Amino acid sequence: MEAVQTYIALGSNLEPRAEHLARARTLLQRISEGNWQESSIRETAPVGPAGQGPYLNQVVSFLSSRHSVALLHFCKGAEIALGRKARGRWEAREIDLDLLYRGQELYHDPQLQLPHPRIAERRFVLEPMCELAPGWNDPSHGISVAVLLDRLNQSEAL
Repeated sequence: MEAVQTYIALGSNLEPRAEHLARARTLLQRISEGNWQESSIRETAPVGPAGQGPYLNQVVSFLSSRHSVALLHFCKGAEIALGRKARGRWEAREIDLDLLYRGQELYHDPQLQLPHPRIAERRFVLEPMCELAPGWNDPSHGISVAVLLDRLNQSEAL
């Protein structure tokens, strides 16, 4: 399988947040086949139930020839290895690794959708994506991530 640019979002809102991100980057670098890139780290408001602390968010990118489902399994295994505890959807977490893109692949099955289905509504993903690759074409929308971010900005301004 050909190595393609892969984008993964990292997030943590349980201390030590920065350490959780650093350890996740170290694990992901082990499977990188080159062209490693990482966005700056941003602090963002939590999405989900009230009472959670703010997140640190980041996007990393690298070449990978792994199949999409294998990448998903690696991310889920890395979350467990990094101490993530099951708390339910949108609850606080030590680390969250979301596979955003694997090249221009469109992939849909019960366990994985590519591109990630909620990219267009997530500023905490679009801003770091735009830092790394503003011209990256989102294959499900047929437009760049910079245009997706601009549309999100416009919709929030209404």
